[in-house]
Amino acid sequence: MLAPYIVYRAQRVSTLLLTIPPEVEFRSVVDSFAEVGYPSLAAKADIVSFALLELVSNSMRAHRERGISEPVKVSFSAAGSELDISVLDAGRGFDPRLLPYDLDAPVETVDLLSDSFAEYQRRYGGSRFGMGLYVAKKTFPRFTLSFVDRADRPCPWFSGLVKGTRIDLGLPIVESGSAPFVEARGEAAEPAGEVEELLPLEEVGK
Repeated sequence: MLAPYIVYRAQRVSTLLLTIPPEVEFRSVVDSFAEVGYPSLAAKADIVSFALLELVSNSMRAHRERGISEPVKVSFSAAGSELDISVLDAGRGFDPRLLPYDLDAPVETVDLLSDSFAEYQRRYGGSRFGMGLYVAKKTFPRFTLSFVDRADRPCPWFSGLVKGTRIDLGLPIVESGSAPFVEARGEAAEPAGEVEELLPLEEVGK
């Protein structure tokens, strides 16, 4: 039985790293994610990509608002029984108390029609909806958010050491027949063995 794999640009890889400069147009980011094919998962591929794009959009906005040129990094690994994904930024973090819901509360208890969501949207002039983290929590059974220092080590929000945010996600890989099924666009994937791809987004489309 083949080990699960990820498809990117007609290559099968076990790990993939996308580096996303904050200044690129978001359309380019969407196009890049459309080239990622996942193993057969316990959620639809388009929903997984949508949840990830919500997180990446938040991170890119934080970088731009603070004039940070470092890229947002999204890593994928299909080496085990789960698809492991992490989103790492250097956007200086955020105060979790300002969210329209308790980040530690079970996602099924979050009321999207509550006054707190309406107030949150009014506070930011309708430019933020508080949905990115909610959608990710709803999509991925394993969701962990931590703030990190300059060495990418976890640190408390109030430590004064926060450089950015790291979100770790996990979704079970579902076997389909004798080999993993991959939803991908474009040409059939060619196996590339154990490969880690470092793919700066500015090279997409060249």
